[in-house]
Order: sequence, then C-alpha cells, then structure tokens
Amino acid sequence: MTDKKKSTPLTPVEYLAQYSSEAATSFQSLRNAVLNAGPLDIETCELITLGAFATTGAETSFKTHAKRLLKAGTPIEALRQAVMVTFAATTTFSSVITALHWVDDLKESE
Repeated sequence: MTDKKKSTPLTPVEYLAQYSSEAATSFQSLRNAVLNAGPLDIETCELITLGAFATTGAETSFKTHAKRLLKAGTPIEALRQAVMVTFAATTTFSSVITALHWVDDLKESE
C-alpha cells in the first residue's frame, strides 16, 4: 500500500511561471505596484478584488483571494459584505448569491 499525499495545486502565478517566469514576475510586480499605489490597506484592496471576482464569476480566483483574507484574520462577514456591496451596482442577484455560496464553501472547508 502506498501513501498518496494530496498535492497542493499550483497557484495561477506558479502555473504561469512554468511557461514564463518573466511574465509571472511581471504580473506580481504590477500587482504589488497597484496595491501600494494609494492609501488603501491590503485588506481593503483584497476585499475590492473579491467584489470584482464576484462580478465576473471568477470562482477560483475569488476563493484564492478569500482564503488569503481569512488566513490573515479577516472576518468571514467582511467577505460576505464585499460580495453584497456589488449588488445592484455591477452584479446581478444570481451572481451575488453564487458568490455568497463560494464564501460558504470556504467556511465549510475550515
């Protein structure tokens, strides 16, 4: 009997780096420059990013950033609020409900 360890999937940036380390490094540099370009703290920037991912339906990216926030100590209620703020501004009702389910998925996996 062999031990089969569950391997950690690559992040999108790690996956990109397999094909172009320069592109991955450039993406990270751009992201860091944007995050540090103004007075907003990282948590606020990440919550804005969650709203954008909810709007576009990007579940994998949403969950990656949501996990990062939860690990940093952001309350799960803040993630839910970030999703709901998009409602009636840029996001449809069904997209908000879907993204709230994504948050619930993360809570259940804790």
